[in-house]
Amino acid sequence: MKKTILFLLTLASMIFSFAACSSDIDASKRTEIPDTDNSASVSKIITDLAGNKVEIPAVADIEHVVIITPPVTSVLLEVIPNKDMIAGLSPKAFVYSNADVMAKLFPQYTNIDTTFVGDDFSINQEALLQLNPDIILYYGEVQKKGLENIGLPTINLFSPKLTDPKDVTSAWDNLLREIFEIDSSENIITEWKHSDERAAALLDKQTEEPKRALWVFSNMSGSLVVAGSSSFDAYAESFFEKAGIVNVAADTIKGTAEVDMEQIYQWNPDMIFIFHNVPAQAYLNNTISGQDWSLLDAWKNKEIYDIPQTAYSWGAPCADSPLMPLWLISKAYPELLSEEDFREELSGYYSRLHNVTLTEEDMNSILSYRSVK
Repeated sequence: MKKTILFLLTLASMIFSFAACSSDIDASKRTEIPDTDNSASVSKIITDLAGNKVEIPAVADIEHVVIITPPVTSVLLEVIPNKDMIAGLSPKAFVYSNADVMAKLFPQYTNIDTTFVGDDFSINQEALLQLNPDIILYYGEVQKKGLENIGLPTINLFSPKLTDPKDVTSAWDNLLREIFEIDSSENIITEWKHSDERAAALLDKQTEEPKRALWVFSNMSGSLVVAGSSSFDAYAESFFEKAGIVNVAADTIKGTAEVDMEQIYQWNPDMIFIFHNVPAQAYLNNTISGQDWSLLDAWKNKEIYDIPQTAYSWGAPCADSPLMPLWLISKAYPELLSEEDFREELSGYYSRLHNVTLTEEDMNSILSYRSVK
């Protein structure tokens, strides 16, 4: 009997020891097996719009984004997983924005650091590095100065090959979605498809002579600059073509150029669209020093308009660019698209793309004349 008990105790001890050893071996094996789910630490290579190969962190490791290019910022707001990731902005990012709209799109924008970059896009590297950026977004060679040898991923959003706002904003949207690995059936490209189809259907009913329009790019200190055929810095021709409007300056000017009033009198446009600086109401009041706008048909017919502003002016490529042709049609051919109908387009667009509900007051703010300061 004693032998049996002793045998059982010995056997139990052996089993316990074996289990303990097995547990130790399993634990050892667990520490030796590499973690196959290490996507959060794996960088990737993207090609920016200038054709540069750029190694960027995995999206899970991107915590701080600095963006130097103003118009692209409006598109970034629609793509970035969390707006709190935006650590630095150009001071010009929202200079042509609507405060009422920004309160809904990006209410914290006034708290974002802008001190690292000047109005001329000069970079203070020390101030920039204090923001601990994981990636830096910029636009063209001018904005690249100060970023050389900074040792951080810098991504160029400029391509000299793109001069149509549809192509520009689609390229921005695609690249940003690649960076942040955002896949959505609702994006700027789908909105362009809707805009193109809607505009084509409307203009198919147009039977009158197309309206002739002038795009005033800027008007400062007596220097009057207008936009002709589209280039990398002016998009009047492309927007006008999409809306069935003739650009009176397209055959004379490529991009933008300064002109005098005599040239504008010769063009005598039916309509005038104001990008920024002096607002349309000052033209209608004919109170701009040294400029008499009352001789033009556009002035006589009161068809001088401020281009709308939301996160950015619709006169430049931005997140709301697909709305621009439809707005132009509503002004040039209200019999085809009334303001009430356009407001439905605007409201639907913001609901789909921005997930924002616009009130009538919001839309009034977007579509009304800007105040004369």
